[in-house]
Amino acid sequence: MEQGFGVFRFFKNGAWTYVLVDTRIPYDPSSKDPLYAKCVDPGEFWVPLIEKAYAKLHKKYEILNGGKMGEGMVDISGGVSEKYNLKSPETKEMLEDGRFWKLIKGYLKQGFLVGCANSQKGDDGKQIEQSGPNGIVFNHAYGLLRMEEITATD
Repeated sequence: MEQGFGVFRFFKNGAWTYVLVDTRIPYDPSSKDPLYAKCVDPGEFWVPLIEKAYAKLHKKYEILNGGKMGEGMVDISGGVSEKYNLKSPETKEMLEDGRFWKLIKGYLKQGFLVGCANSQKGDDGKQIEQSGPNGIVFNHAYGLLRMEEITATD
């Protein structure tokens, strides 16, 4: 990044597209933190840069809010996306007999990108902006990095 710009490649509409961005990131003047995505380590800068490039690809940052996780994963990887609804009868059956967790664990073992979200809408049909009882933010994408078996102990 010595030159003050970065080039990112996305798979959009069936073709690889290159996006050039400068390294200036919108930030909060009082906290000096980036306004949007950021890395846990303040010395790392790739997350706000890839987000800036992805926002440029879509013409503005606001378009990224509430987007579709599967589309984003395809755009950054060039792969394919598959979606499971945990409330669907097919997935419920897989959950009950343990096949679903074995499937997801297998995807992770093979190096696939795996994400999840708890999509919730209010009576007005708009996405709810709050957290559930376990702290999971509704309508927020989470990347799944690994799965570990937890056993209950008395």
